[in-house]
Amino acid sequence: MERDRKMRNKYKIFSILIAMPLLLLSGCSDETLLLSYETKDNVIHGITSFVSDENTYHSTLIGSGVCVIPKKDIAMPSEAALSSQGILLVNADTNRMVMSKNIYERLYPASLTKLATTLVCLKYGNLDDIVTVSYAASHITEPGAKLCSLREGDKIDLRTLLTSFMVYSGNDAGIAIAEHISGSEAAFAKLMNSELASLGAIDTHFVNSHGLPDDNHYTTVYDMYLVMNELIKYDEFNKIAALDSYTAQFSDAAGGQVKKVYENTNKYLIGERSLPKGVTITGSKTGTTASAGSCLVMAVTGKDNSRYIAVVMKSQDANVLYNEMNKVLEYTK
Repeated sequence: MERDRKMRNKYKIFSILIAMPLLLLSGCSDETLLLSYETKDNVIHGITSFVSDENTYHSTLIGSGVCVIPKKDIAMPSEAALSSQGILLVNADTNRMVMSKNIYERLYPASLTKLATTLVCLKYGNLDDIVTVSYAASHITEPGAKLCSLREGDKIDLRTLLTSFMVYSGNDAGIAIAEHISGSEAAFAKLMNSELASLGAIDTHFVNSHGLPDDNHYTTVYDMYLVMNELIKYDEFNKIAALDSYTAQFSDAAGGQVKKVYENTNKYLIGERSLPKGVTITGSKTGTTASAGSCLVMAVTGKDNSRYIAVVMKSQDANVLYNEMNKVLEYTK
């Protein structure tokens, strides 16, 4: 009994010590106190977030199916000198980090935001619902914003809308999804942030559903990994996230039939770039703005037939992004 008590205390002390490097992670709100890791035989197998609400502290078990990376363990292979600002490769079968760089640094996500939007949509939406496109969704004025070219009054089922949104990265589709699920984009953003916090993505704060620039719209490489790690549990996501193109059919305000063909924004999927031999994509999302640079998150089957999640953020341009993603994917072996 005495020996068991000492061992329990040992694990408790180890849990506290290993959590200390993550106190007040960059980008955390003032309310987030720390992450505490559950351990067994000195191996991390669970993660709990502690968040303050006035004088009350709430703990949420995030789960064991994630790769937990204390700051002291962040490392890049010495031969992998990459210029992108943030990089992460995780074996999703073993939940082990393969390589990482600046994974807790606050970065702008651009359209990687759409992964979180998709997660919330799949969790709370009915894909058979008919969505009526609003004025706000059909009148985005941001210069250069990618659009599915939806018009006010268009009626489109949520499954078609979500697939078009993911494949073509149309920002108008994102607003339509947000308004349908939550009534407004502001309410949807609040729901997104709550869902992300429950995954352990505590360094993320989103103010919209699409990722168009906003100073208060940010995330981290690690949080994007957590989102993709959750998304690959959804069959519907896996069906749509690796499509090279998609043909959407829906009705306009007058009841006429509309047909649009959307091509994926991922250059791997449309044949403009080649993956390393032995690697296949099972899900992906690109993101590009001036402030975010070029970004890509992918779920892949690696050279060793294991599942991996790869994140590359804030590359100088698309050419650097794909070159460096290929270098990252060479480590899936």
